[in-house]
Amino acid sequence: MSTATSNPVAANPAERFQAGLERLGRLREFTGPAEEFWTLFLETTTLLAGARCGILFRKTASDPVQRVCTWPPEPLVHPGLPAFLRAAPEVARVASQREAALAPLDGAGPGPLPYALAVRWDLPDQNAQLITVHHLEAALETQAAAALRHLRLVSDVPRLYQLRRQAAEAQVTLAHLAAVTDLVAQLNAHERFPALAMTLVNDLASRHQCTRVALGWRQGPYIRLQALSHTDRFERKMEAVRRLEQAMEEAMDQNDVVLWPAPENDPRITRDHAAYAAEQKTAYLCSVPLRLDGRVVGVLTLERASGPFNEEEQRLLLLTSELVVRRLAERYEADRWFGARWATAARRRLQRWLGPEHTWAKVAALAGTIGLAVLCFGGMDYRVEAPFQLRTEDVAVLTAPFAGYIAEVPREVGDVVQAGEPLLRLDTRDLLLEEAAALADLDRALREAEKARAREALADMRVAEAQARQARARLDLVRHRLALATLTSPFDGVVVEGDLKQHLGAPVKPGDPLFKIARTDRFYVECRVRETDIHEVQSQAPGQIAFLSRPKLKFPVRVERIEPVAQTHDGQNVFLVRCVPEGPVPDWWRPGMTGVAKIHVGRRSFLWILTHRTMDFLRMFFWI
Repeated sequence: MSTATSNPVAANPAERFQAGLERLGRLREFTGPAEEFWTLFLETTTLLAGARCGILFRKTASDPVQRVCTWPPEPLVHPGLPAFLRAAPEVARVASQREAALAPLDGAGPGPLPYALAVRWDLPDQNAQLITVHHLEAALETQAAAALRHLRLVSDVPRLYQLRRQAAEAQVTLAHLAAVTDLVAQLNAHERFPALAMTLVNDLASRHQCTRVALGWRQGPYIRLQALSHTDRFERKMEAVRRLEQAMEEAMDQNDVVLWPAPENDPRITRDHAAYAAEQKTAYLCSVPLRLDGRVVGVLTLERASGPFNEEEQRLLLLTSELVVRRLAERYEADRWFGARWATAARRRLQRWLGPEHTWAKVAALAGTIGLAVLCFGGMDYRVEAPFQLRTEDVAVLTAPFAGYIAEVPREVGDVVQAGEPLLRLDTRDLLLEEAAALADLDRALREAEKARAREALADMRVAEAQARQARARLDLVRHRLALATLTSPFDGVVVEGDLKQHLGAPVKPGDPLFKIARTDRFYVECRVRETDIHEVQSQAPGQIAFLSRPKLKFPVRVERIEPVAQTHDGQNVFLVRCVPEGPVPDWWRPGMTGVAKIHVGRRSFLWILTHRTMDFLRMFFWI
């Protein structure tokens, strides 16, 4: 519900001030959303200042002042409003530096003038500033200063509002912590997993007014239902249980809270939740994953008919899951029978050593030993593989020299051009007319100057000579534009951008990019070497490249330079390695072509080639 008034603005400053005092009491007790607070705050400060209208601006350290809202939302049009709207952003910027600013909008004089009055309001958040700018229609400088003093009376209101909001949030957080602490205390009283799980789901069902709460625990790649609120026994083969476990697995696979019905524009998948809700006639669902050391070990699914789960309840459920999951995991492992515990431990320790013990196993072991010897002592030249892109040293962007229309485009994308070759011509008909007019003006001014000289009219002669110089300057400008009307290639190269044949007659503006020309005689290869391989690559190392368009052709290259700073590409860190071709460059090479490069790094053993990536991963994973 909006707190802004819909009444028209009072006729005079005194009535506005009284209206502002009435709203000030309501503003000091306001606890609603921030958007409604700032709308009411702008209305109150505008009325207290006796202003006709006001604008609220926001400014951050990196961004200029930005308009947030205006009061009244649709100001009545009056003669001084356009000037105020134009001056408001600059006055707000000045106030952000000086705390307050007062700027006349119509020059200076002894009588009442329109003013723009701006005040900066300090907030607990030091990264942003809020500035209100108010329009005083006609006031003396003393009256404008009094309006500024009136506004300082409410300087504490934004900070008090922020403190009230923080206190309310702290109370909610404290209540959440108290509720979860009570729940954890209840869970600690149980030593068996079934009793602990039943206590958890019953408590959550009571706290969140749920019709049913279910706890599922991970067993391999699946979730198996362990407890249902207010239900001592359930049949695991029931279709409803199977549907519920599928919904839990959906939340486990996404490792995120899943809601049904899904919020608008929510990217999370809810297909299994939708199927379960349709089958069980459930209005609202919320599945919360239980994470232990970053891995999902269980899922809580809550069902409710009274209303959706809001963000506050989702945060409480996540907090609850984080505090109870370790206790649940400990009791689940402890309740498994000793054979299962021993089997799990044995499988973890001996699974790499178990195998057949027959003759064929021994033959395989011998063959493996021979193969291992070959892997350890044999070797080959190792090459680091990396994708590359062909680039050129120089790329020129040709822009429109002046406003005009495209008349002719003799070249298009892909054409090979020579230096000075025309690429595009602009329509020069208007320029030719301007040239003729400038010539006529120049000739007329010269004749007038001669007539004045003959009459010995010095003043007329000076005027005619000035007109002649002006006409000559205009003529030079027109001829300069005529010279620029034809765009030519600055060097030998190929057209890589600028398909304008379909735009004949289209208008262009000065600076519009029309063509991009790339040199074809200064190519280099830019390889993206992975961070795990860059230490193997050395400067001046030889290599070969093959293009995707002609993979059977190999071209020799040599490393010229390795960029010292990594870049992110497709989710992984890479280093740019610049290589130069060795030998002549084929004429079919074009900038932007891609392929695979292989850079020689020396001889390595077969074992190292096959296992070095795995070993690096294991060292990082096990920190060895």
